[in-house]
Amino acid sequence: MELTDFPPKFDLLTEIYQPLPKLTAIVDWDALDASTTAEQVVKGFSTALESADKNAFADIFLAHQSYWRDTLAITSHLRTFKDCDVIAPVLTELNRERRINGIAIIPGSAQIVVASETLKWLECFFTFKTTVPQATCTGRLMLLPRVSEHGPASWKIWTLSTWLTGFDMYPEDERRLRTPSKPLSGEDHLCADVLIIGGGNAGLVVAARLKALGVDYLVIDQNANVGDNWSLRYDCLRFHVGKSFCETPYLPYPKEATNALTRDELANQVKRFADEFRIHVLHRTTVKATAYDNESGSWALQLLCDKAEKTVSCKHLVLATGVGFQGPYMPELLGVGQYEGVNIHSTNYKSASLLAEQGVQSALVIGSANTAFDIMEDCYNAELRTTMVQRSPTYVIPMSYLLHPEGLGVYDYVPAEIGDAITQAGPLAVGGPLLGLTHAKLAAAETDRYAGLAKAGFQVTNCTQSDLVAHLLERCGGHFVDMGTGVELLATKKVGIKSGVSPESYTASGLKFGDGSTLDADAIIWCTGFGDADVRQGVSSILGDGAEAIQNKMEATWGVDAEGEVRGLWKRHADVDNFWVMGGGTAQHRWYSKVVALQIKGALEGIFPRAYRDVPATSQ
Repeated sequence: MELTDFPPKFDLLTEIYQPLPKLTAIVDWDALDASTTAEQVVKGFSTALESADKNAFADIFLAHQSYWRDTLAITSHLRTFKDCDVIAPVLTELNRERRINGIAIIPGSAQIVVASETLKWLECFFTFKTTVPQATCTGRLMLLPRVSEHGPASWKIWTLSTWLTGFDMYPEDERRLRTPSKPLSGEDHLCADVLIIGGGNAGLVVAARLKALGVDYLVIDQNANVGDNWSLRYDCLRFHVGKSFCETPYLPYPKEATNALTRDELANQVKRFADEFRIHVLHRTTVKATAYDNESGSWALQLLCDKAEKTVSCKHLVLATGVGFQGPYMPELLGVGQYEGVNIHSTNYKSASLLAEQGVQSALVIGSANTAFDIMEDCYNAELRTTMVQRSPTYVIPMSYLLHPEGLGVYDYVPAEIGDAITQAGPLAVGGPLLGLTHAKLAAAETDRYAGLAKAGFQVTNCTQSDLVAHLLERCGGHFVDMGTGVELLATKKVGIKSGVSPESYTASGLKFGDGSTLDADAIIWCTGFGDADVRQGVSSILGDGAEAIQNKMEATWGVDAEGEVRGLWKRHADVDNFWVMGGGTAQHRWYSKVVALQIKGALEGIFPRAYRDVPATSQ
């Protein structure tokens, strides 16, 4: 079905990212009093808001390439605005409604950050209140010096990030987490404020956030047990990112957990999380039909619970089914019926040892991203003759780059809440290039790192040529995080590589490729990902009958809009009331679960303002 691409998708690298500023030597950074300087800018920001004077804003913001990214605090939405002539009128307009007050720098938060020889900035955190609604919020400023005609350099706001911390009348209370949840009723009709579809990481974290806010919820999941979202996957699965980046809110991973979390560690943490916070999940449950009643503002769903039918009524509906519910993607090639070996997608792969027990002695692994490397190593370790088929160049980033303190490794040095404020709350137009700068600096210092891999025939795109954030937000993956072993296997030709050509058809014993060549193998494992990442494409498989009416009104998901905001996730959809899509990686689960929960709580209590959707003419 053809769906409207709304909001329109913008290219992150060419249309959202901006060149990072380069500073001239106009400041003696060693002599700078960071706290005093930052506090003066915070006071200037407060004065500008109070005066509603355009010139006052011009005194403290960069005229061009300044950004304001707001998460619920002022726009009651997720918005990013660029340049002072746009930021100033929007802030002024919304301040009349929100009545911002009590702006104060957080003591000790001011610091100088060095990104490169030509880019340093001064940053600080501050708190503030809004009167409508009565709420506590937090902000972060990144400040740059500018030459002044009248003496010392003046400090201007490069980025302003603001986010809602909590509603003053309805605070989060972690003590609620360990109180018994409402027992799952054996009745045929269930009621809850919120129904969460999906009992994996995303769904359980949202449930915990809602519970801490005193919101009644119900979680349903198609699997038989908590943690099956991990435990049913292949045995050698591991996370290709550091543990500190993946922490769950309220409950850190055990200290003894490995840094590259394994499948069992991931599954055990999900179980531990559900047990610790007494989150009940209705298992073996799928949705048969879904309908929204505009008059009552509520959802009605028909469920199939382990072959028994139930109905549920709720005010809010959260989709937390994760990437992959659209189904595995396997290219449709001619001659599939003539292939005599094992032919599976990675979702049906368990281990190479099981294949060996079936008599498999050789394997083709189609794909070259994280899953493909996991499975390729597993096949090699099981002594299968293994060849990786790389259809196109692969973005490769070493794990050590991810763990660098100037990148995602910041979580090893600060609490997750601060790390999230740094990596999740700011404008993508700045945060993306800054992360890319760190990775590119590291790659430029070791230009021959993948020379052996390239010599073996693997087509490498390194961190000076591509971007991690773009892969995550536009492709939901497709990259490879180098953890050591896989690269060595290919570079030393212990595992074969066929690169730059795609399979076109099956043969009785393997695959025929576009260049006319063939490869034989007893097993073909397709590590080719999933269907379209746009949630709308698979929503009928989740919501059952009635899904089409919802699908046609939903906003597109993934990719970014004109402001650099991720489309369709974590926020209100303009044409579908009380409907939320919760997705992303574990860090996004942690940060945006609170974003979603606060929006739901505010709506249930009748205190959450309309989403500010206006697009200032000069920012179009």
